[in-house]
Amino acid sequence: MNDIRISPWRIEHSGAASDYTQSIFTIGNGYVGVRGFSTQEAKTSPCDHALFRAGLYEQVKPGITDLVQLPDVLHLRVGEGDVLHQSLDLQTGVLTQEWEGVRCERMASMADHQLICLKWTVDAIGPVTLCRTWDTGVRNLPVHDDQMASSTETVQLLETVQTTEDTLRMRTIHNHRSIAFHQQLLLNGQPFLGDTLPTPCVLEKRIRILLDDEAPNPSVPDPWEANRTAWAALWRDCDIQLDASDEVQGALRWNLFQLLCNNAADDPTVSIGARGLTHGRYKGNTFWDTDIFLFPFYCWQRPGAARNLAQYRLDRLDDAKALAKKQNLSGARYPWMCSTDGLEQCESWDIGLCETHITADVAYAIDRYTQITGQPVTAKMQELFAETARFWRSRFTWEEAKQQYSSFFVKGPDEYCGAAVNNTYTNYMARHNVRLALRHQPDEALAQFADHIAILYDEGRELFLQDELFERLEPLPSRHEGGQPLYKTICFDRMQRYRALKQADLVQLMVLFPHAFTTAQKRAVWDFYEPLTVHDSTLSFGVHAHLAFQLGLMEEGWDYFEKSLFLDLRDVLSNTGREGVHMAALGASWQAIIYGALGLWTENGQLTVQPHLPEAIRSVSLCVYHQGQRLRITADHNGAHITKEA
Repeated sequence: MNDIRISPWRIEHSGAASDYTQSIFTIGNGYVGVRGFSTQEAKTSPCDHALFRAGLYEQVKPGITDLVQLPDVLHLRVGEGDVLHQSLDLQTGVLTQEWEGVRCERMASMADHQLICLKWTVDAIGPVTLCRTWDTGVRNLPVHDDQMASSTETVQLLETVQTTEDTLRMRTIHNHRSIAFHQQLLLNGQPFLGDTLPTPCVLEKRIRILLDDEAPNPSVPDPWEANRTAWAALWRDCDIQLDASDEVQGALRWNLFQLLCNNAADDPTVSIGARGLTHGRYKGNTFWDTDIFLFPFYCWQRPGAARNLAQYRLDRLDDAKALAKKQNLSGARYPWMCSTDGLEQCESWDIGLCETHITADVAYAIDRYTQITGQPVTAKMQELFAETARFWRSRFTWEEAKQQYSSFFVKGPDEYCGAAVNNTYTNYMARHNVRLALRHQPDEALAQFADHIAILYDEGRELFLQDELFERLEPLPSRHEGGQPLYKTICFDRMQRYRALKQADLVQLMVLFPHAFTTAQKRAVWDFYEPLTVHDSTLSFGVHAHLAFQLGLMEEGWDYFEKSLFLDLRDVLSNTGREGVHMAALGASWQAIIYGALGLWTENGQLTVQPHLPEAIRSVSLCVYHQGQRLRITADHNGAHITKEA
């Protein structure tokens, strides 16, 4: 899969389209995502050629929803042959596909979130007959939570209401949410209704997608130019210029491109799923990935988008209260897999109920938002801190003999070691959550709870312990040498009794609180846990790069950073095609370079930059927004410079 060619502003591939290139060449505008399939290739399954609309979910069984796959409204076969070359222009968001005598450009407009445009430049000699039909047989292929289970059964979530020459109206089969597709064909700039193209010519197709009662936006004479202008504004705020290899620069920009394409920046009713709008994996649900891995990018470089991501969580506080009550607990408990209506979608007991840290992750993210943007802590935020703190007080158990509050049957970020007792990541984050509540509302009982939460620490080794059982587990046999993820070769019952980590756990904790731990404590965590981590999760590489850069472990940091940065572009875990783009890895790569290598941080109003640049990156330059001010930060191996910008 290393035949992807990367330059500073362009990603290219020669040869036929595949599932892998469909993921890599996904484009979008945050509201609509379009996988990089070929318009020339006929669908062989009703779930081929995926498009998605942010926020459009439908029930697949009682209480469980799926992100609805849209019909292939792009399809318009022009001439013969299939794609021979693809090129993605990161500056403008335009994907170009070429085959014999034809070049097709497509974009999801950043200037008009309802609009997708395609333009065929036909150079073939002789007339070309068009093949065009509405795709009314689209179906979803829901992916099972169990990564070992193969999904083969499709399900119909949309039904056709009306078709005309230029309009397709559909609705979801249970909730009857409507979605309409309006298309317009232009031949050499003029309306076109025929079936045969004179050549040479330029044929354009404009598709407007309207959800529910959405009114159409006003059209503009040249949507391509409007899109270019919108992208130029985005890159002025969000580009990161590196003095590094062209491939590293281009890979970083592709990561940023996908972060921009998969966020509906102006809509607080939707968040970002684990695969964004690039695939239906995980039912399109929101995890802690968004709060911990993605949120920092938006806070620093798109604060308006961050505000809406924060509002999404705040608006689902009542749902979190209902979930806590359902679990016989107090306060508010955020779901592990969050649907658009705030309901728990995870169908696995050990994950859905035990990954409690998500609740503290949400509180942490809201606090970081206020620290970075300078926005005041609102009454709703205070309520979130208070209600999630109440949840933690009801979820812990008081142990009289030890004079401590303990957590039983929880999972930290690492998911291989089973349901643990006193997972340190979970307990530390819970304590931080409670102390956020106490900042705004003193409560003696709650303060006593926070002060007595068990935090496992070995003073002799200056080492935080993952949980009470981890060091008693059996070492992983040395015969494991990578390749397939362990969960595909070892039964989970057996896996959870090995002393092996799926992904960063305490390494993750160290980078979330960079000033709370000594260098010796961070190094002890690295030395003990890094060799035990098998990185079977795409969340892991960037976090390890982040801490390695902070510790001055440049060789190790660069190795992990490359794995994270090129995770999808090089298909590091061999699942990009069948699962889509790994959004959390994009955010982890951003944090590795900006928090880890550049050393950017803010706390209590104080902005700091402490560069630890690897040798392969000679300098970094970017703009950030800090407490309402736009700042330009430049850094090299001699230090950093910060200037205010208008």
